[in-house]
Order: sequence, then C-alpha cells, then structure tokens
Amino acid sequence: MFDWIYKKRLKDDLEHWVDKGWVTADAAVTILNDQEQDDGRSRLPLALAGIGMVCVALAIFAFIAANWSAIPKPVKLGGIALLVLGSHGLAALAWARGRTGIADLATGFATLVFVGGMALVGQIFHLPSDWAGGAFLVCLGGLAAAWLSGSKTSLIVAAVAAISWHVSGFDLEHRVTAESLLGLFFLVAVFLHAIVFPARTSRWAAMCLLWVTYGRWFAETADFLNTNDEVILTMMLAGVGGLAAVLVLMDPIADLFVKWSSQLPQRSHGRWLMSRSMQDAGFFVLCVMLVFSLFMVPEIDTRAAAAGLLHPPALVPLALSILLIAAGLVLSFKTAKSRALFGAVALALVAIIFPVVTQNVLIVAAFILAALIALCALATWFNNRFWLLCAYFGLTAVALWLLQVTIGSLLGQSLFFLVAGLVLLGMALWLARLFKSGGKAGDGTGKLVEGKT
Repeated sequence: MFDWIYKKRLKDDLEHWVDKGWVTADAAVTILNDQEQDDGRSRLPLALAGIGMVCVALAIFAFIAANWSAIPKPVKLGGIALLVLGSHGLAALAWARGRTGIADLATGFATLVFVGGMALVGQIFHLPSDWAGGAFLVCLGGLAAAWLSGSKTSLIVAAVAAISWHVSGFDLEHRVTAESLLGLFFLVAVFLHAIVFPARTSRWAAMCLLWVTYGRWFAETADFLNTNDEVILTMMLAGVGGLAAVLVLMDPIADLFVKWSSQLPQRSHGRWLMSRSMQDAGFFVLCVMLVFSLFMVPEIDTRAAAAGLLHPPALVPLALSILLIAAGLVLSFKTAKSRALFGAVALALVAIIFPVVTQNVLIVAAFILAALIALCALATWFNNRFWLLCAYFGLTAVALWLLQVTIGSLLGQSLFFLVAGLVLLGMALWLARLFKSGGKAGDGTGKLVEGKT
C-alpha cells in the first residue's frame, strides 16, 4: 500500500474512531503528527546502505575478474571464505549490539559473496555450467543464512534462487519426484520465514514463489498428459481460480475454527500480515481470472474440455476451495459478513469455470458480471480499497469487452445496459435491506476476516 493511501485511510478511520469514542481527540492528533513526521527519511540511510552493499559486492567480483590470471587459486578460495566468515562475524557483532539493520545487511553481503563464490569456484576448477545446480545451492545457502540470522535480504536471494531453480531446472523429459518435494520444501521455508520475521518484501517473494511452484507442477502435468489445448485451458481456469480462492479463504476459515473451538490461540503479527497478503494476492488473481475466463469462451469446447477438471493441478485446488467454501458457510451461519465473503468467492469460482458448462457468451457474461459486482460490494463492505480497485478494473474490462461485442447492434447495447442497470439496482436494494436489518449483527464479524482475535 502506498504511504499516501495509508495516511488518507488512517485519517478517515481516526475520524470514525473518535466519533465512536474508541480513540480520544488528543490521541488522534498525536497519531497524525507522528505520521506526518515519518516521511520515509528514517529508512533512507538503510536503503542507501543496501544499494552500497550490492555495489561493493559487484566491485569485488569485478576486481577478481580483472586480475583473474594474476591471483593464485588458493588466494581466490581463501578470500571468498574470509569474506563470507567475516561478514557473518560482523553480522553477529551488530546483532549483539542491537543493530539489526546492519546485521541484516552484513548477512545479505555474505550471501551475495557466497553466490559470486559459487560462480568463481566453477571457473577456477573448470566445472561444466549447471545453472539449475548453482541456483539450488544458492537457495540452500540463502535459506540457511536467513533462518540462522533472521535476514530478510538473504531470504530474498533464496527466493529468487528458488524461482531460478524452478525455471532453469525445468526438464520435462527427466521429471523427478524428489525435485517436486524439494520445491515444496523451499516454498514452506520461505513462507514460514516471512511469518516468523515479517517483512513486506518477504511476503511478496513468498507469493511469487507459490505461483511459480504451482506453475511448474501444472506444466509438468500438462506435458505428461500430452492432451489438447482445450483441456489445458480448463485445467488453468479451475486450478488457478481454485488456488486463488484458497488463498482468500484460508485465514477466515482458521478464524472461524478458532471462534467455535474451546481454545483461543493468540494470532501473531507475522501471521496476520501474511494472511492479509495471501488474501490480497488471491483476490487479485480471482478478478484477473474472471476477465480471462470471459475472453476464453470461444476457445473452449465443452464436450472435450470438462476432462481437464479431473487432473490433479485443477482437481486439488478446486476441491480444496469447495471444501473451504462449504465449511465456511456452515461455520459462519451466525455472521453475515463472513457469509458474504464465502458466497462472493463461491460465485466468482463458479463464474470462472462456467465456460466449461456452456459456450453461450451472454450467460457466461451474466455470471461474470454478477461475480465482479459481488466482489465490488464485498470490498466496499470490508472497506478494502485494494480489493475494490481490483474488482473495478475487472468490471471495467468486462464491460468494455461486452460493449465492443454488442456495439454493432443498438438493440444489443440497449439490452446490455438494461440488464446491467437492473442488476446494479437489485444489488443496491438487497444490500440496503441487508444492512438495515442485520448491519449491527454483521459489524463484529469483520474481525474474523480482517485478522483480529
């Protein structure tokens, strides 16, 4: 979230909280003054130091390359080892003195030296190039440094190396089950680190690695099946849509389970941040897939494409998302806000895979429009501006596409705008009645999804 958006939302929230009596006027003024003073300059030295760290590492590698023949092999190897050990020693010393930023940078520098050292060792001993193997070793070293020191910089290096390993080591003719398990291990290690040591870049890296890991599994399965494009397209709609729905629903299900269980474990700050990132990523992908599904209607033959729903990359995420939706609707029978969340996600999932049922563009478009409108209403109810932006972009794309399809017929345009207007008016009346009759009952349910226990 951009700082100016956050500050604008904070001002609106503080005004509401003061009116409710939850925050005093003096406390609100103090919070706003603190936000005005924190304009990012406090983080500038660390950001410049991070760039400088990368430049120093590149300078060292360039110096070694420029004097390659003049530097003996033992000096090269010893210099790499000393740099790695010295950087880790500096990190440990800085950590002991409470300078966590310097410790993170020193550990990151050691990881970069390790990465460069892998390439230099290969050149010293004239080893054959193996990008996937090098990325694998870099990922292991980065994860080790990240977990031992809590370094976010090392975790980013490990995540990038893991993504590189997935892409460069992708050999469809030599699939190995152990590689899939290693990929899952890397994913879990990166996810857990982002929870234990919270950082925005770590969560972004975890989300990227999740989709790359799923993409490799999808591509390997599609190549193994050696089937037609329509089946693969159906697999994509169901699998990607199902995984996006799972990301949105996992945290609300966990909160509902805690609500109805006898034990109430305290949610950690890292888990709350990760759950919000997962929900945002899942919501974004849901909106993208709704638009993509409408565009792909002419490419799907319903008689052959339905087989794609039964293959593991589609069946597993889809079945898990259906299970979460069913469990959520049962557990949230007393919470209107949570029911709206599970219902809107269920409608979006149905709309994404509906082209497999029928090729009638009008029917599919009606479902997709209803799903996007439901997501817009959901984002408004939860006061989530990122969700609202995603849903509006999706709704705009679908509306422009439908307008372009019907622009040759005035009757078609009339029918399109009439249906859209009636749907919007009906949604507005339904929401008004819902808020009027059960708004107070639903106010407390936002805690279940927004991460408060």
